[in-house]
Amino acid sequence: MILINKYEPIISIDKSFENCEQEYAELCKIFNFIDLPTSIKNIEKTNSAILRTYYANALDNNLIEIKIVKYLINKNLRGTTLAEKAIEQYYQAEHFLSQHIHQPLSINLIKDVIQIISSESNFEFEEKTFFNTSNSSISNQLNSDSEIELESLFDFLNLDSEFHPIVQSWILHFRLRSIPLINEGANKLASLFQQFWLQKKQMDLEGLLSLEHELYLNKLEYEEIINRSIVGESNVLNKQLAFGLQLHLSQINRIKDLLKSYFRKQIAFDKLNARQKNIMNYVFERGYKLKEIDDSILNKRQKLIMYIIQHRGFISTKELVNEFDCNRKTIQRDFQILMDMGLVKSIGAGAGLRYCINLQEKRNPHLENFQADFLRNNKDENNSTNDYYL
Repeated sequence: MILINKYEPIISIDKSFENCEQEYAELCKIFNFIDLPTSIKNIEKTNSAILRTYYANALDNNLIEIKIVKYLINKNLRGTTLAEKAIEQYYQAEHFLSQHIHQPLSINLIKDVIQIISSESNFEFEEKTFFNTSNSSISNQLNSDSEIELESLFDFLNLDSEFHPIVQSWILHFRLRSIPLINEGANKLASLFQQFWLQKKQMDLEGLLSLEHELYLNKLEYEEIINRSIVGESNVLNKQLAFGLQLHLSQINRIKDLLKSYFRKQIAFDKLNARQKNIMNYVFERGYKLKEIDDSILNKRQKLIMYIIQHRGFISTKELVNEFDCNRKTIQRDFQILMDMGLVKSIGAGAGLRYCINLQEKRNPHLENFQADFLRNNKDENNSTNDYYL
């Protein structure tokens, strides 16, 4: 039963989606721009997995200390209680799905995951094989109506090219919650497959998303909107998507704050003066746009000079001569080009001469393209050459 266009007539995509898509795209660019060390990325990826596991279980009222979840995931502790084994199972299910990331959504795939997270196998690790779908107590939970619903949903998602993966992920999440598939752990099942879909579509920011956190913080509203779907309320999918996109945006903002904290550590933010802090806040928000400037406008060395200025706040000709091991006049010519374009300005004189980003330039279209929003807004309100530092 293939209903490819089943959702198209009842879904309306509004500005909430556009904002979410735009914020996520910008977050990815910021993530790449600040260039976190691999070790830090791995730490945060593990931390996010811990949060997903913790909050997904908390949604099903399986509350356990987060440090215990960390020990279990890092294999510093072996689960002995029912709650601890549920934590292990969720993490194993997520790992299993990541190993099958290139597979399409299918009935067999969901049976495999149900097999892993089913409470019936909590204390039977030695007797059962996790990925064996022949277990009758598991397969019997999927009745014929549920399988038809799943096939329709999976056919739609596997072949759909109209909706953005973020929207698709929330369709998948809420449909899995409304179809009777498992006696316990329905929230976990929906979260696992949403994460699988986002990872499959490379929309999980390298594993840093933890939407379960947002769901838990909004648990009452989440449960209410799920119940509306179960009782067959009309137009509920639009309400679910609006709710989901709001949570998605909250998670994006949390990750953005996390990245900002790392960026500030990179540049020793606390040691900067007020003007330098303003510049570096601007750099975090819009510095990635330098990479988008065409090579016909700036050569690679000039782009690198701008990159260094953004990360240090202020820079001198002498420092860059040492940085690039080149002639002083070459660097001076580069600075003159950058000043003529309005991208940088000089501060001080003689031995104290420094260069910084020119936030006041209002005539250069290339700078205009990577100015912070507050600068563009202020342009409409100021007719004179005001200092835009906050």
